[in-house]
Amino acid sequence: MGTIKVGKSVIIGAGAQVVFNKPGTIKIGDYCTIGAGVKVVCSGGDVSIGDWTTLHDNCLILAGQYARIGEHCWFGQNCVLDGTGGLAIGNGVRVGMYSQIWSHVAAGEQIEGCTLFGERPVEIEDHVWLVGSCIVASGVTLGRRTVALIGSNITKPWPANSVLAGTPAALKAGLTFYRDITLDEKWALMGQWLQSARADLRIFVAVVSADLLAVTAGEGEGKIFFARRAAAAATTRAAHPDATVCCIEDKCYSKRFTTVEQRVLKYLSGNKARFFAA
Repeated sequence: MGTIKVGKSVIIGAGAQVVFNKPGTIKIGDYCTIGAGVKVVCSGGDVSIGDWTTLHDNCLILAGQYARIGEHCWFGQNCVLDGTGGLAIGNGVRVGMYSQIWSHVAAGEQIEGCTLFGERPVEIEDHVWLVGSCIVASGVTLGRRTVALIGSNITKPWPANSVLAGTPAALKAGLTFYRDITLDEKWALMGQWLQSARADLRIFVAVVSADLLAVTAGEGEGKIFFARRAAAAATTRAAHPDATVCCIEDKCYSKRFTTVEQRVLKYLSGNKARFFAA
């Protein structure tokens, strides 16, 4: 009745299930983690889950129109993601446990005159963070890098870089959780992180040039290059077609499915740096 496509290096917990009420396609990207008891209910809409995304235990996805989830997203336990009216979630979105995102509302009988009934799409743009126990109402768009503090009840759209709190959620004026950071600062941070994690990740880090770092592990585990700029990344990809090459400037990487790629990029993707397939 439906089609399920699962990428490489995906972890699926016990009791996870897909229910097809109507035909549809469920697509899970590479390096994803699907926790125990996660349930996807497809009622005619397709579901796509991007690379490196994690759905923790007992999350629920509903797909009436569609449910599209980007790369490097993270959803805590018992989240509800409702695509009845259409749900689009960008890259790098983090949603704390017990949060609910709704794209439809339905209550009393329409035959009795109830007007609380409808479907409106929801869009959560890149790098939004719903800290936990947040509720997003149907028809809402949250702009890039919006942060909603714990317990926020979001009933209307908000632009990029908003910080929200309360019921209903209101703007916390003058508060921001991002600062401007230069490419040189990013490059320095990457070098520090890789050097400090050598023992835990069982890797070797070598400085190839001022704009290029090489990371290796044991024999047969592959190699990763980190390039400061896009031009250096392109040159390195041409010279080393079998290696993973990550670019700090554009945040893209060439996916090679090596052991060291999975280990290092998973370590970085927590809260350090997230790279997206070129």
